[in-house]
Amino acid sequence: MSKARIISSVLFLYFISAGIAYSQEVPKKSVLTIGKVTDKVLKLQKNMEPIITYLASRLRDMGIERGEIIPVSDNQAMIRSVREGKIDIVLETPFSAQMYRTRAKMTPLLLVWRKNLGEYNSFIFVRKDSGLNRLEDLKGRIIAFEDEGSTSSFFLPKLSMETKGLDVIKISYPEPCVPEDAIGYVFAGSELNISNWVFFRKADAGALSCSDWFDQGDNPRAYRKEFKIIYKTQKLPRMLVLVRAGLDERFVARIKEEMLNMDKSKKGKEALKEFNIEKFAELPKDTIRRVEHFCGGKVRVSD
Repeated sequence: MSKARIISSVLFLYFISAGIAYSQEVPKKSVLTIGKVTDKVLKLQKNMEPIITYLASRLRDMGIERGEIIPVSDNQAMIRSVREGKIDIVLETPFSAQMYRTRAKMTPLLLVWRKNLGEYNSFIFVRKDSGLNRLEDLKGRIIAFEDEGSTSSFFLPKLSMETKGLDVIKISYPEPCVPEDAIGYVFAGSELNISNWVFFRKADAGALSCSDWFDQGDNPRAYRKEFKIIYKTQKLPRMLVLVRAGLDERFVARIKEEMLNMDKSKKGKEALKEFNIEKFAELPKDTIRRVEHFCGGKVRVSD
C-alpha cells in the first residue's frame, strides 16, 4: 500500500472515530425534562409545567421540541433518574441539592428567588405560656416538623439542634414517649398543621421557615400572637437550580441564559408565577461553600 493511501486511511479512521465520540458526547436531544420529588403530581404539573414549557419554547434553536415534567417518589429515585439521563434539570432545596451534587454529580447553576427571598432560615417557636425559652428546654418535649423532605422545617432546625449537642429522635403518635434527655420530633405534614399542633398543645414546639412564619395561610395571625420564637437558624439558599452531568456546555449555557431572563418578559413572569418564583439569579460566590459546610456529610441516601 502506498504511503499516501496509508495516510488517507488513518485520517479517515480518525475523523470517523472523532465523529462517533462527538455524537456520544452531544446526542440529539428533543425533550427537555425537569424533575421533582413529590407525591402531589397534579400540583407539580400545575406549578412547573409553565416553566418547562416556556424553556422548551425558547430552546427550539437547540433542537428542543417540548418540555416534560418527571415526578419521582423519593431522593433515591431522583438520583437514579438523573444518573440515567432521564432528568435534566432539578429545582431543589439545599440539603437535597447537596445530595444530588455528591451522588448524581449534578451541577448547581442558579439561585431561585421564591416568595421574595433568595435565602431563608428557620424559626423554632413555642407558645408564650409554655415556660420554654431555650432549645435546651425542649428536652423531654415534642417538636413538630413538616416532613422528611423539608429543608426549612426538618433538616435545618434538626441539624441546628444536633450541632448544639442535643439528641433529637423520631417518635410517633398516638402514644409518644420522649426520653428526658432527648427532644422528640413528629411530622405534621404541612406548615399549617405545625402551627395547629403547637397552638392546640399537641406539640410543644414547631419549626417554620422565616417566610412561612409570616404567611397567614401557614401561621395565622391569631396563632402567631400566642407564639414566641426561641431560636433562629443560620441562613441558606432557599432553592437551587441544578443540571445533570453530560449535557453539552453550550446547551447548559443557553438554559442558564433563558432562566436568568425569564422575569424580564411577560410570558416568562407568568410561567414563574405559578410556582411562586420571582426570578432566577446568579449564585453568590460563597453559596456552595456554605451549603457544603452545613449540609455536606449530614444527609445520607443509599444506592
